[in-house]
Amino acid sequence: MAIMIPERPRNFEAASQEGLMFDALALLPDDYYVFHSFRITDVHDNTFHESETDFVILNRLKGIICLEAKAGQVQYRDGCWLYGNGIPMHNGGPFNQASANKYKLMKYISDSNVSFILRKCKFFHAVWFPAVSSERLRSMNLPSEGDKALVLTGEALKNPEEFLNRIYAIEIPGKVETDMSEAECRRLVREIFCPQFNVVPSATFDTELKKIVFHRLLKEQAHILDFLDEQPTAAVNGAAGTGKTMIAVEKAQRHADAGESVLFLCFNARLREYLEKAYPNSLIAYYTVAGFACKMCSTNFPNYALLKSKLEDYYISEAFPYKHVIIDEGQDFGNEVIEETDILQLLHDIIIDTCQGGTFYVFYDRLQLVQAREMPKFIGDLDCRLTLHRNCRNTENIAITSLRPISERKPKLFEGAVKGPPAKLYFCEDQEEEKERINCIIDGLSADRFKDVVILTCKTETASVLNGEVRDGKFRDKYLFTTCRKFKGLEADAVILTDVDRSAFDPENILLYYVGTSRARIRLDIVANLSDSDCTEILYDTLNAKGKVRRGRKELSAALNAIGVLNI
Repeated sequence: MAIMIPERPRNFEAASQEGLMFDALALLPDDYYVFHSFRITDVHDNTFHESETDFVILNRLKGIICLEAKAGQVQYRDGCWLYGNGIPMHNGGPFNQASANKYKLMKYISDSNVSFILRKCKFFHAVWFPAVSSERLRSMNLPSEGDKALVLTGEALKNPEEFLNRIYAIEIPGKVETDMSEAECRRLVREIFCPQFNVVPSATFDTELKKIVFHRLLKEQAHILDFLDEQPTAAVNGAAGTGKTMIAVEKAQRHADAGESVLFLCFNARLREYLEKAYPNSLIAYYTVAGFACKMCSTNFPNYALLKSKLEDYYISEAFPYKHVIIDEGQDFGNEVIEETDILQLLHDIIIDTCQGGTFYVFYDRLQLVQAREMPKFIGDLDCRLTLHRNCRNTENIAITSLRPISERKPKLFEGAVKGPPAKLYFCEDQEEEKERINCIIDGLSADRFKDVVILTCKTETASVLNGEVRDGKFRDKYLFTTCRKFKGLEADAVILTDVDRSAFDPENILLYYVGTSRARIRLDIVANLSDSDCTEILYDTLNAKGKVRRGRKELSAALNAIGVLNI
């Protein structure tokens, strides 16, 4: 039997009788390939082109026939091919269509990597009228583009090879003869008629897909932005990953698009550097509060008393160079010196009292209060305070792991959240094992094609297990290594949190754990030096465990929504 591709006929109109012809062609010997409903599609000069050949018949020693099937009543009248109902046929009739498809196929092969086949294969076109007998065909007068030698009749339903051999025996211009090797024939089938491929998502596909989902502006964030269009002042609160910085940047860009200047203040130098690089705009000035003080006062070190005096002068002169002020990481502006000089209140008063149409917004998260002891009093005094509830940075599993030790607030996870893999909590016995584990994690992330990988320590750089292993802020000369404090406000596809010991879960440090774990978008690995007794204490003191703890490490992993790993 012939090799039929596909094995069963594609969808066709019952009246076309292509099913009968398919079954007849299947009876050909096994050195034939038959392709049903073969289509060639291309876009040329911005125009869509498509052709469909009812059957393409291939024999490596005989050639290729593009066969157009026309069942039922067919008419030719007044120079036009018509269906039985009198409707004109497309493409100028079956012979012209078969011929055009033949040349399209030859062009398709010519443009491919198997163009040499054209010198080793004869190409024909033919028409099959299954409702016409050979006797009837002899009495028919075909138009000039048709030749009876290129016609299969109803008798071919019983023995198509006899008809095909007659066509294959026809000489063609150029004295081309068909002589393909088995390997060349298989290649022609594999690359032209039936290319095989397996669409396996790249190692980075899952990561990119998750990032696309994360960076969609959620309805909640969109509503906040729309609300702020009508509100000149507001304090916007939200847990890590709820889109505070995203909204702050979008709001700044909207003002800049309107030709209005914006002062964008944050606390962390790394966050400022990132914002300036990722969202450059000549009308948006990104500063840390310390950098802003130095700039305004022309000093090398921040002098907030002098900054206060400068701002008071701007208030009086009404000459402040910015129309809008946006503050991110507002909780960290509770620094004692900044509070004493009332910098936030002064900036607010300058904008609202002296800049017509000016706006002042503060974005903050009280759970990330790691640079100051108390929240700025100014934030609590603002009349308009809004709260973001839905996480749009982390996978659901990472969000749960970061929030588990924080009982004060648990933002809702948005509907349709990317679940993502659970965090892994690696228990190590000593510093050497911690280093070995970090190297193993990095090797695994590299194998999974993660490029955006950051290592964060819950301690300081000098107190970290990696002290001495890092050069110029990079581990293995490639991976950013920094503290949770310094990376606050930023994010990475994969985060390795290290130096997690018993003290990391103490009340004065637990927010660093929260900040560090919540930086991870897709993958989170936690490298810990915790004994069973340490884990038991954490379960009781931090996670409010009830009942007897039997296996501290295992139960802590479960409580943190993580997979515990003991051995390398």
